[in-house]
Amino acid sequence: MLVRDLMTIGVPVCRDDERCGTVSARLTKQKVEAEVIVALDEDGMSCGWLTRDQLDQNESKLISEVMDEEIPTVSPTLPVEAAAQKMRDKGVQHLLLMHDWPGEPRPSAVISLKKIENRPEGF
Repeated sequence: MLVRDLMTIGVPVCRDDERCGTVSARLTKQKVEAEVIVALDEDGMSCGWLTRDQLDQNESKLISEVMDEEIPTVSPTLPVEAAAQKMRDKGVQHLLLMHDWPGEPRPSAVISLKKIENRPEGF
């Protein structure tokens, strides 16, 4: 089984100069159930990421104050066992799949360690 077999397509984005509370309220209002959010800079390029928990726990802070600038990425063709090990090695619960057309990489999908570990038998 490969990452592409378990990945969740679509990753919400926000501006890095927005307040966490504003983004959280928007996601709630739009009924977006996402574990990960990617931040975009003033040029619209990916500049960091954070979890929904971080977003909700830092209501008054700017995204740029909370986000991790190093976006953990993975290839869709990597076996899920290798992706899970990569997450454990990096100490993260999620890896992002990025596409780079046109230009700079942007988020397209995400896979979580929880989803890999809880996948149905034989899947």
